[in-house]
This record gives sequence, C-alpha cells and structure tokens, in this order.
Amino acid sequence: MARKNKDKSSTIADFFDRTAANLRGSGNAVSLLSMASCVVCAIAMLAIGVPRLRNYLNERSFIEAGAITVRFVDAPAWFDRTRAAEIRAEVATAVGDGSALDPTRLVAAREALTQSGWFSAIKQVRLDDNGGFLVDAVFRHPFAVVLHANREHLVDENGCRLPADWALGQRPSEPHWISLVNATSPPPGAPGERWAGRDVAAGLELLKTTFGKPWERQIAAIDLSRMDGDGLVLLTTNGGFIMWGYPPDVETTAEPPKAAKLRNLDVLFASTGHIDNGGGRVLDLRTDVPSVRLVSDEAPR
Repeated sequence: MARKNKDKSSTIADFFDRTAANLRGSGNAVSLLSMASCVVCAIAMLAIGVPRLRNYLNERSFIEAGAITVRFVDAPAWFDRTRAAEIRAEVATAVGDGSALDPTRLVAAREALTQSGWFSAIKQVRLDDNGGFLVDAVFRHPFAVVLHANREHLVDENGCRLPADWALGQRPSEPHWISLVNATSPPPGAPGERWAGRDVAAGLELLKTTFGKPWERQIAAIDLSRMDGDGLVLLTTNGGFIMWGYPPDVETTAEPPKAAKLRNLDVLFASTGHIDNGGGRVLDLRTDVPSVRLVSDEAPR
C-alpha cells in the first residue's frame, strides 16, 4: 500500500515538472517574440521619425543667402565696413540658401574666404548664433600699391596682391600708401599671389626700411625703373627726387650703408622739415657726403 502511494506521488511530481518546463519554454518564446516586436517597432519609428525630424530642423534653420552674416575674431581697424561687406557677399554667394545645419556650408565658406586673398591663413570657421559664420583668420595687411598699366594694385608687405585696385589717380588719399612705379612684371593672376620681379621685392624692402619714420609721409613713390643703373629712387610729395641707390638688403662698399642713408635723411628733416631739402631738388645719398642739386639743373640719372 505504501509502495502504491509512493508511485502515485512520483507520477504527480513528474506531471508538475513537465508542466513547469513547458511554461518556461513558452515564456522564453513569448519574451523573444515581444523583444523582436519592440525592435521592429523601434526601427519603423526611426525610419519614419528621423527624416521628419530632419526636415523639421532644416525648415526651422533655413537661412537665405542675403541674410548670412560674417564676423571676424579680432579684425584689424583698417578692415572697414566696405571690405567686410565685400567678404560677406562673396561668402553668401558661395554658400547660397539652405539650412544652417548643413555641414557643407562651413566648407564652402572657408573656401570663399581663402580665395578672397585677404587672408594668409584661415584658422577656424564656425557657425555663429544667428546661423552666420564666425571666422578666426590671419589677415594680410595692406602695405603699398604697385602701379602697372595705369592701375594701382594694393599689396601686402610680402608683395601678395590684395583684392583692391584703382585707376591711376582714383585711389583714396588715406591711408597713405606709397606707390611702387614702373614695375617690370604684370600683376599676379589671383589675389593672394605674390608679385613677381626682384624690383618689386627691392621696393618693398626699402619701404620696410623707412616704415615708421616721422618723414615717411613725404615719400610719394619709389621708382623701380633704374634699379640696375642708378638704383632705387624716392619720389617726394613736393616734386623732389632722392637717389637711394642699391636695395637696403644689398651690402656693398660702393655706397654708404642704409643706416647712414637714414641718418642723413633724419638730419635733413630735422633741420629743414623736408627730406628733399625743400622740393624741386635731387638729393643723392649714394656718396659719403650727400649732394643736392636743383631738378632744373640736371635730371636724376
């Protein structure tokens, strides 16, 4: 009797074990099915929702080219509203209408800034708060003008052509940029490229030598045409000529050093108020003792 009861109990336990195992197996299947359903639903929601969200953001961030702004970090004082407006127009043309979130806009803006010729380096271009651009760049600074074919072209201290030129006699009187006249080479093809020719390089070197002198504004131009003969010639604002001679970076015993030439001009300016001894004269700095003669007596050679 006891054995019979024991067998019956064993049969019931086996039933419950099989039932529990079936439930566990069924539960796993249900869980996997539920998980798969959730994944499918999530993918479907992303496929539908992300494009809609993108379109919504693009619509909300849309900016017309005419409304694009360009600001610069630490722009120099000479970079006035006119130059800034020119740069803004070039960037707006390159970027066009579109979403402020479009990453290709930054690339187009950087390329337009680089090609403008005003900058030797573009450090960073980033989105401004209003959807425009904030630019950190290294400016090329205007230093002189080079006259060629009756047009004066603005250049920096290295002779790189800047995107500004005027017909002869039409450039503004301020700032006082000294003109390099009779350059042998034509202007470079694109803004930002360096002007060819050792005559232009020599003229710029002389301007760097006289830069900051109290009498600098009395220099109107530097004649490059006789560099291989008489050398460089300074033309003064009141019709005088100063025979400078060899470029300042050329060391020779045939002429006084540049320090001596500068000292003579300092002395003459301090005593007369002019570096050409009053205008209408030719001052020759190529000898140890400078000589002065009237222009009418003998044209400079």
